[in-house]
Amino acid sequence: MKKMEKDFENLIRNALRGKQVPILVLDNRWYTLFPKGRKPAEIASIETNLNNYLKLQGKLINEMKDLKVAKQRLMQGIVAGMEEEGERGNRKKDNQQRLLLETSSRIQECSEQLMYLPKKIQLENEKLMVYTAQYCFEQMTNSDGRLRELKQEIRELRERLADCTEEKEALEEGLQNGYALMHNVLGPEVMNLYDKGKLG
Repeated sequence: MKKMEKDFENLIRNALRGKQVPILVLDNRWYTLFPKGRKPAEIASIETNLNNYLKLQGKLINEMKDLKVAKQRLMQGIVAGMEEEGERGNRKKDNQQRLLLETSSRIQECSEQLMYLPKKIQLENEKLMVYTAQYCFEQMTNSDGRLRELKQEIRELRERLADCTEEKEALEEGLQNGYALMHNVLGPEVMNLYDKGKLG
């Protein structure tokens, strides 16, 4: 990242410090910043990463719920089967205990992943915010420059329109005065020929 971009990133991160920033990809307003869904490659890449983290978080949360239900059932099965004796009963208990250990282990893995995911999501969201802000500021700067150009063009066109209107009014006045004078001097018959386009 260039020094200027790094400085900009630090400014944005400092401005965001202590603020509750919504997850951008979950906020419909964020999508309106990109007409026709066109996003710069860096932003699209960060968006994909953030969406993947969010999907993983949702998947892990659902898996944890399912695993906790399964663990509860296994524990109930173990308690209910404590009375069973013999080889079949021992195999069943061993299998349930093995499944209970595997389930507990997977719950622990999911729990550890879920512990770190919110921070990863926050960092990726902040990164997306920085790149989005940079993109928006560039767009606003470009739009601001073009807006100034258009205002200047409009000013020049208004001046030109005023000049043309003044010239048109002068020509109309001259025409009316000349027509009236010629009408008085030459008479209506000659002026009728002019009106029909036979003279001039």
